[in-house]
Amino acid sequence: MKFALVLFVVLALTLESMCMPSKGSTKAALNKTKKDCGTDCGEVYKPVCAGDGSGKNNKSFGNECVLNKYICESGNQLKIVSQGECPGGGGVRLQ
Repeated sequence: MKFALVLFVVLALTLESMCMPSKGSTKAALNKTKKDCGTDCGEVYKPVCAGDGSGKNNKSFGNECVLNKYICESGNQLKIVSQGECPGGGGVRLQ
């Protein structure tokens, strides 16, 4: 009986320590690292093709606002390469 009680206490303490957030990972700390890029770009479809200048891995965006939101969220430095979707398909980011 004592063994079961000791085992229960050890398991409870182990689970409690595993569920505690690590230092600096509070909700406030997580929000500080996340950029506020919550712009609503609407539903205007005027696609642009953007890339980093290398000519590889260009991406299509539903409009310039969506591109700017992507740049804000990702930190990637993309520039508009052409109006319209990028050649080769691959999908269009709409939000």
